[in-house]
Amino acid sequence: MSHHDDFLADWRTFWADPSPERAGALAHPDLVMSFPGQTEQIVGVDGWRERVAGLLARFPDLRLEPTRAASNDEGYMFISWRAAVTLGGELRTFEGVDRMLLVDGLVKETLVAFDTSIFAGATA
Repeated sequence: MSHHDDFLADWRTFWADPSPERAGALAHPDLVMSFPGQTEQIVGVDGWRERVAGLLARFPDLRLEPTRAASNDEGYMFISWRAAVTLGGELRTFEGVDRMLLVDGLVKETLVAFDTSIFAGATA
């Protein structure tokens, strides 16, 4: 099993039952994340934990399941995923992708991409 396979397994486990406390297990201390709809980047493990806490406070049943993954020799990993979340009392799904630079098996840089319109005015 490659280090990318190990990371994918850890990513899958995290998003099957996400928590702010465990968010740091995947993140490099110098994490920089670009997240759709956010004008400022998320920086560091604490910033990522705050983001996860905010997402789960608003959408407690948010879960992601990888649909495809690829990596290259430059340390980049790409994971496409399908999310499931209850919005307005209805279970909804949507898809997105993360492009991550892994350093020492942890995400140092990531770009998250998905259509944010699913969340417009949404409540759990």
